[in-house]
Amino acid sequence: MRIHTLLAVALALLSFAVSAAPPAAQVTLLTGQGTATAPGGTIRILAKGADVFARELISSGPSTYLNLKFRDGSFIMLRPNSRMQIEAFTYETPEIPAAQPAAAPAEPAIVPRAQTQQAYFSLLKGGFRAVTGLIGKANKEEYRFNTPIATIGIRGTDYVVILCDAACNNDPVIGASLQGGQQAAGGIVVGTISGGVFVSSSGGTTEVKENKYTMVLPDGTTTQLPYEPRLLRVDPIPNPQACGG
Repeated sequence: MRIHTLLAVALALLSFAVSAAPPAAQVTLLTGQGTATAPGGTIRILAKGADVFARELISSGPSTYLNLKFRDGSFIMLRPNSRMQIEAFTYETPEIPAAQPAAAPAEPAIVPRAQTQQAYFSLLKGGFRAVTGLIGKANKEEYRFNTPIATIGIRGTDYVVILCDAACNNDPVIGASLQGGQQAAGGIVVGTISGGVFVSSSGGTTEVKENKYTMVLPDGTTTQLPYEPRLLRVDPIPNPQACGG
């Protein structure tokens, strides 16, 4: 019983440490049900205006679009039935010194904070559309999005990522791009609306340029799609910048 008590206390302290940290983002749109799960397993029901924190697992329910605005001005819009973890998020605004009296002989130099800025995420289910903010523009090497089969880096962009299920196998654009015996389910679709992204998998690194779409199969094979998959034209992910914030 003592072990169970200590474990419960440890989990409670872990959940408290997460909530005591500065929020990573705020919910600016929620069309249905969304939840945030802390590392200790505590689940919160989200509402518009709620804060979310680094290391939390964010989930969107059926028919639910969940939009997050991060502290650096970036956005992530989850599509329905999606799960994403905020692995790490650190962003500090520069220190601004207090105004000096008129008689002051000179203004002090501004000393920036020695704080690493980073934004690391993982997509576990579903898909999203993201618009990068100050971290993605100033510290591109400190922004990445992991998926089960590939890692996505950026160079200042607006992009979409979908983890493929059976719907990808039935998509005519994707199906026409596959060779005999290949299956899309278990792979990912990456598309760039503006800017560009780099997709790294076991098959190497591929740049996805503006208005282009790429399919990464479960074995790491990369295939450029001729145009936007039908599933994204029929059920597009809204522009997160236009959905609150």
